[in-house]
Amino acid sequence: MHELTIELRDVTREYRVGGQSVRALDEISLRFGGGQFVAVVGPSGAGKSTLLHLLGALDSPDSGSITFDGDEIGHLSDEQQSQFRHHRVGFVFQFFNLLPTLSAWENVAVPKLLDGVRLGRVKSDAIRLLDRVGLGDRTQHRPAELSGGQMQRVAVARALMMDPSLILADEPTGNLDSSTGASILALLAEVAHEDGGSRMVVMVTHNAEAAATTDRVITLQDGRVGSDELLAVAG
Repeated sequence: MHELTIELRDVTREYRVGGQSVRALDEISLRFGGGQFVAVVGPSGAGKSTLLHLLGALDSPDSGSITFDGDEIGHLSDEQQSQFRHHRVGFVFQFFNLLPTLSAWENVAVPKLLDGVRLGRVKSDAIRLLDRVGLGDRTQHRPAELSGGQMQRVAVARALMMDPSLILADEPTGNLDSSTGASILALLAEVAHEDGGSRMVVMVTHNAEAAATTDRVITLQDGRVGSDELLAVAG
């Protein structure tokens, strides 16, 4: 089984804010291995979202390198970034970002439609993924007919549609009550652990309890790594 590796070396990212330069990430170096559920924590402005954007090729570093399975992804063209995101990364957001007029299975199928695949051809795959996240009986429901936890499960299924190596979750439990959030965290842990070392989940969270359920917690402070703690061995 192929094991995913992602490595950041001396990565710096600066932004201009009100005429001033703000260093969101300051020469950070990190190595990630497949099969892990990783939490990134830290105060607002610590660089968490910037790190997530760089890992997902939504942004590029000003200096340093980011390798994804040995391929440099830090300096791709816009078109290459778009292709990388579409095929190799799945995103899960705090506010679910589901399309309200589509059923659950149609929402899950959306990434395939972007490849020009006809909806009918991917229905069985979409339903299989909904079954996988515990929503086999909700495939025809629209987002308005689902609870917050159910909508987030649809979002996780959608993130898995292209069978990506990396799932990036931005405050995935931020809009959920604690017990619903715990079930989503358990689902994300399963997703990280299920395919040997070929997939990884990286989650940004402000929630210390959520972070404590993961395999590894990376704390960012002022754009640098404050601590990097292995909590459990992924099994």
